[in-house]
Amino acid sequence: MTISKGKTTTIAAALLIILAMAISLLALPGEKQYATAQDRKASYAFIGATPNPVGVNQETLLHIGITEQKQNEAHGGWFDMSVTIERPDGKTDTIDGVTTDSTGGTGRTYVPDIEGTYYLQTHFPAQWYN
Repeated sequence: MTISKGKTTTIAAALLIILAMAISLLALPGEKQYATAQDRKASYAFIGATPNPVGVNQETLLHIGITEQKQNEAHGGWFDMSVTIERPDGKTDTIDGVTTDSTGGTGRTYVPDIEGTYYLQTHFPAQWYN
């Protein structure tokens, strides 16, 4: 039986393709991969005031949020955030129960009632998000 040179080349190419496919299947992981504690992603709370500076008894918009957005709008945003506002007279005001939208940000208004420098700090409790 005589095999032509063209058929030999075709058979060799087919065997090479089958071998490459078999090797690529062996390289795939056999088990599901699960996240571990080391897979945590860092996120940071932020706050900004607009306008800044603002006059006494004038409204300023506080832009509050987290640098990490959520991917699913149906489940809302980050929750239980708060803002501590240190006033020039040493007293503090607190804005509690802040929930962001899915982009990670939201807004609240604040009206300073005395002249001076106000210091703002955002608090974000640790939360799990899949």
